[in-house]
Amino acid sequence: MIVSVINKKGGVGKTPISFSLAKDLGYYLQSNDNSVIESIYPDMAKISSNPEIIENCIYDFGGFVTSGVLPILKASSAILIPTSNDYNSILRTVETIEEIQPLNENLFIVVTKTEKEGDFESVKNAINQHFDNLEFFELRLSKAFKNCIETGLSLTELYHETPLSKSAYRTVYHQYKTILDLFKGE
Repeated sequence: MIVSVINKKGGVGKTPISFSLAKDLGYYLQSNDNSVIESIYPDMAKISSNPEIIENCIYDFGGFVTSGVLPILKASSAILIPTSNDYNSILRTVETIEEIQPLNENLFIVVTKTEKEGDFESVKNAINQHFDNLEFFELRLSKAFKNCIETGLSLTELYHETPLSKSAYRTVYHQYKTILDLFKGE
């Protein structure tokens, strides 16, 4: 299975989501954007300006679409598009969907960093004004993803680390697990 994580907007959680999914699934991780993935996921992660298409790989594409990315997007079983609850993020997400949807319709929108009741619905409604039939997932604001990158542990590993971490990460872990379960066993 090939899964791409992309949005033209930076800072929406592409790398932590990609890393955590790759590690939890035992998949390779490739990126076209500089990050710490090679050091926190040794022998399984690679940064390259021209990533290769390989099976069982999560692709973390930087906030831009280049020609080398297009064949991978076409070959992807699913494309996750993280976005957050701010106007610029929603605009860039709409642009990203418009650019990618003609290549691959297996798009899933991941609304990240939600805080207040209604944040998720407001982003969903704003994007649904432009598109039909998109599936949305929520990942509430949490230090979990920052901690994944800092520790080299996936969200699942962080959650199961201690009773305190199970309490601290309960909500975001269960939200993340619904995304993870999309790709398990396929």
